[in-house]
Amino acid sequence: MARTTISAERILPYPPADLCRLVGDVREYPQFIPWLQSLRVVKDEPRPEGGWEGVATAVVGWKAITERFSTRVRCEPAKGEVDVALVSGPFHALDNSWRFESHGEGSRVRFRISYQFKNPVLQALVAANKDKVAARVMSAFEREAKRRLARPATAS
Repeated sequence: MARTTISAERILPYPPADLCRLVGDVREYPQFIPWLQSLRVVKDEPRPEGGWEGVATAVVGWKAITERFSTRVRCEPAKGEVDVALVSGPFHALDNSWRFESHGEGSRVRFRISYQFKNPVLQALVAANKDKVAARVMSAFEREAKRRLARPATAS
């Protein structure tokens, strides 16, 4: 059974460091990420320049399937990087990265996740829907960025 890799890229009208902080704010994920039922940060160590590194435990669910897993998260807004790696859970492998770089008056956002579930049925189900998964995840972050980062129009 091979890993499945999902990637997406967008240009968004917000500064890279702001988008990086939004993605690194994992405590808020249950409010806007599809399938995420809960998330708890169990270890949180501040890093220089507003970043952090730690461990988060999440519960995800699809219909009758519920899984719990833990990941190590590293968020470095000054570098425009968020990296996530498997600690424990229903995966043989899991790694996820977000990269943010200046592009015009906004940012180029690159999202990549590579995973392999231990359960072959679950692996096949998610792999068959990987394009939908990527689109839903990226759309959720785009909506949240607009909600949190969009500046209100000023009257002239």
